[in-house]
Amino acid sequence: MPKARRISRARDKRADVQLQETIDSSDKPAPHAETHSAGGNDTITPSSIGAETPAAAQAKADSAETAAKDYTDTHELKDNPHSGSASNTDITNLQQQIDDLEARITALENV
Repeated sequence: MPKARRISRARDKRADVQLQETIDSSDKPAPHAETHSAGGNDTITPSSIGAETPAAAQAKADSAETAAKDYTDTHELKDNPHSGSASNTDITNLQQQIDDLEARITALENV
């Protein structure tokens, strides 16, 4: 139905209000949602309107999770993944120094 336009005003206030309601409702589409529901004669699916399907969304989420895990695993293999922090080599060297000092203390205690 084409949009109604007001070309004159009614003398009766009630008629004028009804005319305005008719004009306002002329912009609204006729009820048709039931034809688009499952089982209707014009069903709408996510793919028919270009929306993402649940399966596609899950595939994207799985891909992002895999990429994040791969990044984290690669990051952890670096010798010094965080600047300013001790590397695995530094920690190993410090532990060796501690072990050596403990051995010397034990040797001195046994003298």
